Amino acid sequence: MASRDLARYSGAGGNGRGPGLDYDVTLIAGHREALLARTLESFSRDVFPNFPIRRLIANIDRFMGDDAEGDRCEALIRRHFPEALIFRPATPDFASAVKRTWEATTAPRVLHLEDDWIALEPFGPERIEPLFEPDVGAVTFMCVTKHTRGLRHQTARRVVRKGRRIVEDVLVNAFSTSPGVFDGAFLREAARRMRPGLDPEKQFYRQINPELEAHALPRRCMFLRGSTRRELVADIGRQARADVGLVKLYENGASVWRKAEVPPDAG
Repeated sequence: MASRDLARYSGAGGNGRGPGLDYDVTLIAGHREALLARTLESFSRDVFPNFPIRRLIANIDRFMGDDAEGDRCEALIRRHFPEALIFRPATPDFASAVKRTWEATTAPRVLHLEDDWIALEPFGPERIEPLFEPDVGAVTFMCVTKHTRGLRHQTARRVVRKGRRIVEDVLVNAFSTSPGVFDGAFLREAARRMRPGLDPEKQFYRQINPELEAHALPRRCMFLRGSTRRELVADIGRQARADVGLVKLYENGASVWRKAEVPPDAG
């Protein structure tokens, strides 16, 4: 479905802000045509038609497939969004991809997406906008790996040790780069402070980017659950990585994908 054909949400927001706000869509992708096709098919059916979308901005990194597959991924995006802004950098970097697409947005709201997720049910702004209270910077879509700790917003546990003694053990506000909606101004300032080379999500709360934390920690990221089940979206990338023997590791502030080590007695 082309972007110009998407239905526009014109109802009043649940937070007293009047007519519905425009949304940009940011899409982080690799050279993974099959996954991207499933993602775009799912969101084009159940999600995009419900939002007033201004523009889609995508970044296609050289990850997993060859350049020919990258070309097919670009063509696939343009079949859904003919006027999309698409970046194809020579060097892949997760944080740079996020930073680049976020900085190019202009809309009051941004629906952020990666190329390996599917929606489990239809939803639209009428369920999201009421969650944007004054201290809320984003709304993240619930998936099976998210831990709520009994709260309505996302948190991370921060433990600080001095020698063997724990001097701090607290929950801090956390944000996610899995699918969700961001306040546009909050997102663009986060992009300005984001550092290439580091995991974009961990920079919000893992004490590796103090400048970004100073911006993000006072704000909350609310959970949006499914209407008939806990989860609203599902990750289809984990199995795809496992099928080609890749594992995701966190090393020195960055997320990296490496070939899984085969046990000596395997095979």
